[in-house]
Amino acid sequence: MDSCIPVDTTALRRERHAVFCLVLTCAVWGMGFNWNKEGQALLGERLGLVFDDPDMVSLGPGLFLAMRFVIGTLLWMAVFPRSLRGWSKLTVFGGMLAGAFLAAGMLLQHYGLASTSESLSAFLTSLCVLFTPILAVVFFRQRIGMGLWATVACATAGVALMTVFREQAGFDRGAVLGLLCAVVFSGHILAIDAIGKREDPWRFTLAQFAFGALFFSAFCILWPGGTRLMDLHRLGEVVVSRQFLIWLAVVSTIGTVLPFGMMLRYQPRTSPTRAALTYVSEPVFATTYAWLVAGRTIGGIAAVGAALIIAGNVGAELLANRRRNSASARDKPVPIIVD
Repeated sequence: MDSCIPVDTTALRRERHAVFCLVLTCAVWGMGFNWNKEGQALLGERLGLVFDDPDMVSLGPGLFLAMRFVIGTLLWMAVFPRSLRGWSKLTVFGGMLAGAFLAAGMLLQHYGLASTSESLSAFLTSLCVLFTPILAVVFFRQRIGMGLWATVACATAGVALMTVFREQAGFDRGAVLGLLCAVVFSGHILAIDAIGKREDPWRFTLAQFAFGALFFSAFCILWPGGTRLMDLHRLGEVVVSRQFLIWLAVVSTIGTVLPFGMMLRYQPRTSPTRAALTYVSEPVFATTYAWLVAGRTIGGIAAVGAALIIAGNVGAELLANRRRNSASARDKPVPIIVD
């Protein structure tokens, strides 16, 4: 006799609450594209003005990231003191590996963002959802099915419409850096998947933040003319700007510690597929916010391209989920059903 399986309403409410919080996380990350663009542009202007050297302007994105991650690391330790306990070799070396991918990806993203729009940067970054299974296929020698090739073609057409065929036609430097950023972030996802399952997420995140802060700081010092930043008096003149300090505070707290903390807390409460599909909304928030705040629109052709990129990302994640379910089904014993 068939029996009705009761629905766990508490678990359902918890999952819905988790998805809602992840959507808020995506909204914060999406708005962060505008905050970072404005903050690093202002920092670059002040660097050129204080040091009386136009070449120093190009150091803006790197220095902004260094300051953001130094503050973010200190705040993470203060807000999540548990992340300071139980460090091991896996924490250090795993944090260095994942942190290297994170730092390299963010440098590519921010230097690309400096020369392109928030919407294009966000949509290109979102391609890591698509590039991740492709990299997994390359490194783990899996076959690429027709479905995955179809999602690649869909997303490629979207990239073309958002770059080459948009109203401001051209596959510029910002677009190239945005695509490279997505590839590197895919490596970051794979590194987290390999190491994060064996490491405490709060501690692991702190290790990545700390390595990122060191990486960005070294990048700034090694940049041509970067040693001039050792002049703390002039560096103080650069950062002592009310508007810049506001951008830095917003990005370091609301744009860094808050979304990472929410992601670590609420992503485990839902399925990986639902979480990944939620993250696809990030470029939509970035585009909407840039339009409302800065009046930057993407145009009809680019909007079609953006929709194709979203479709490609969603298709790739659904295919990946189907492969995961198939592998799980093969590993589990067949249940005996008694009517």
